[in-house]
Amino acid sequence: MRILIAVHGYPPVATGGAEREAARAARRLAQRGHAVSVLCTDDVSAEHADLRFSDAVEDAVHVRRMRLNLSAGGDAFRWGYDNPLVERALEAFIAERQPEVLHLFSGYLMSGSVIRAAKRAGIPVVVSLMDYWWMCHRITLVRTNGERCDGPDLHECLRCQAEIYRRYRLPARWMPPVANGFWALAKRSKRMADALGLQQQVARVETLSALLQQADRIIAPSRYLASLYQQFGIAPERMLIWRQGVDIDRCLLRTPVAELRVGYLGQVKPHKGVHILLEAWGRLRGPRPRSLVLYGSDRGDEGYGRRIREQIDQLQGARWAGAFSGDEVWGILANLDVVVVPSRWVENSPNTILEAQAMGVPVVGTNLGGTAELVQHEVNGLVFAVDDAADLALQLQRLLDEPDLLQRLRLATTTFRTVDDDVTRIEGLFASLISGRGQDTETQPDASAQGATADVPAAVTV
Repeated sequence: MRILIAVHGYPPVATGGAEREAARAARRLAQRGHAVSVLCTDDVSAEHADLRFSDAVEDAVHVRRMRLNLSAGGDAFRWGYDNPLVERALEAFIAERQPEVLHLFSGYLMSGSVIRAAKRAGIPVVVSLMDYWWMCHRITLVRTNGERCDGPDLHECLRCQAEIYRRYRLPARWMPPVANGFWALAKRSKRMADALGLQQQVARVETLSALLQQADRIIAPSRYLASLYQQFGIAPERMLIWRQGVDIDRCLLRTPVAELRVGYLGQVKPHKGVHILLEAWGRLRGPRPRSLVLYGSDRGDEGYGRRIREQIDQLQGARWAGAFSGDEVWGILANLDVVVVPSRWVENSPNTILEAQAMGVPVVGTNLGGTAELVQHEVNGLVFAVDDAADLALQLQRLLDEPDLLQRLRLATTTFRTVDDDVTRIEGLFASLISGRGQDTETQPDASAQGATADVPAAVTV
């Protein structure tokens, strides 16, 4: 098959969860003899107004990396979700590579216009949902004040967009009652809301909803994410709940030591809750040796990174090891006893949790969304209340004080798929769409996607 993968970034330049997952799929599909091409962005703040790209063959995959400026067209907000330059670039790439199917990971930075271009070319489209980008321009469903959002509310979206700018952000920070009153008035006044840009929000939701509806199949990695997108209007029968696989053949042997080794792997950004983990670490007591290591980058929010370094300077046994590559994950996990996922946003299906569980490393995570689907309290990990450093400290203290707890959590059986399982499954889906059958060949439920956090209609294939 000739397969085109579109994703907002690609290793080694970008190493987030979606980027790593797209790269794993591309490489494994190429190893099986398929002609795989990747279209991704490398830079969206380029100094030039036109779109430029570079091509390379990486691990038998043809990778085209684009450089552009989202502000070049005069409407950065619109171009963030409906970009004519990216659309034309995809059209040209399709004409050149002649793919038989398009697999879009997330949609962020690529914009929804890639679906329009693919459908115009008569190519079936599969979308893997990785986040909330299709319904939230901030991607995370976390408001500018740090509060979680339950889903699209056009007036709340308007406020979040406006508070990117200082004239709205500073009053919200220093004079909340005044800012709240201003936005309450905007909700009551259509003229005022339109002047602030409400119709931009309307256009984004309508455009992206219509484009996502054109996808032939939509893959959600968790029941929580599937249920949220069904509320967004996606038909249950077009959605597949498929938990992503783990690169299990790269697991390393772990060596036990006397101290409790705690780690965090992920972006160092506010919505990831790293500051909450550090606050909890400072509350721990007792003589047992312990260490905490943060692995990840603060790229894009260096101010938050500076605050994290200041917190670490006040703590014993804590350090920040910096960014890591996907190839280093297994070596990192081999030297940890516990992984903490303190996210303030609602995670979907974190690679970190699946990889840790495959290595027999228990996870301490928040009681939200996909994290709660994967981590069963006192069975294969521990759960704490989101935003609650005291509760997180309580769970970590238990691991210090209860000698048998860690071993009991390690021994719990966790069901997971391998990356090869993923590739076999996606091959079947691609083949069925290309042949025109449009039916998934998977007949057995994906046990790793089971969970009680959301009710999903029976029509959804899992």
